[in-house]
Amino acid sequence: MKKQITVEQSFCDVCGKEATGHDNCDVCGKEFCRECIDAETIRYSHGVHCSGSGDGVYCHECDQKMRNNGDKLHTAYRKIAALRNELLGWSQDFDKRKKQAESEVSDLVNRREEI
Repeated sequence: MKKQITVEQSFCDVCGKEATGHDNCDVCGKEFCRECIDAETIRYSHGVHCSGSGDGVYCHECDQKMRNNGDKLHTAYRKIAALRNELLGWSQDFDKRKKQAESEVSDLVNRREEI
């Protein structure tokens, strides 16, 4: 028995390689392969501590358009991105101070043992 099966495939609008069909711009719908998605888009997480379903993906052109027209959803995504960056900065500063304090204690304990 023969069956004819129609298969729908997605292709990257940048390089033409096969795309998954899940990585596309939320505004214009351009599709991207795994290689091009990082270089050609900006991905915004939907939460400070989480990402995944609900994240926003914008090609560079649409990202700039959304910044210029003050789109509310895009602005909310950018607020989350700013908070994530702030958290990263706090974490890095905390880690630096933690290492300094632990090193100070270690040095003092070692000096006491030498006496």
